[in-house]
Amino acid sequence: MSEALLNGLSYAPHVVERILRVFPHERLDERVDPDRYTAREVVAHLAHYEQVVLDRIRAANQQPGRSVPGYDPDAECAEHGYGDKEVFHEAEVFESRRNMTIEYLKDLSESDWDKTFTIGENRTTSIRDYMILILAHDMSHIDQISYFLATEVATLS
Repeated sequence: MSEALLNGLSYAPHVVERILRVFPHERLDERVDPDRYTAREVVAHLAHYEQVVLDRIRAANQQPGRSVPGYDPDAECAEHGYGDKEVFHEAEVFESRRNMTIEYLKDLSESDWDKTFTIGENRTTSIRDYMILILAHDMSHIDQISYFLATEVATLS
C-alpha cells in the first residue's frame, strides 16, 4: 500500500471544503466553461462518484477480473440533480465516503492492490492504477473550482 497515495486521496475532501468556505455562494451555479460543471455540480459529482469508486474496488477485490459498468458523468448529473444539491452537505458526503474508501484500501494486502477489473467493455485497470486515476480526477475538479476563484479574485483587483 502506498501511504503517499492514501494521504493524497485523504486531502481532496478537505481542500474542496476549504475552497467552499471562500467561494461566493451566489456564484455556485455559474459556469466558467459552458462544457464543464458548476462548482455546486462538481461537489455533488465528487460525493456521488465516490460511492462508485468504493463499489468498483470492492468488486475488483472480491472478484478479480470482473467487469463493472461504465460511468457517464453527464447522465448521472442530470439523473441525480447535481445542480439542486446543497453544496455543503455534498462536501460532507464526499468526505464521509472518501474516508470509507480509504479505510477499505488500508485493509488491502499489497497483492490486492494489483487485482484488476474492467470498466465498461474494454478498460482494464488494477486497483492501484485506478486509485491513481481517482487522485488525478480529484485534482482536475479541484483545479476547476479553484480556477473560478482565481478568476473571481482577478476581477476584484
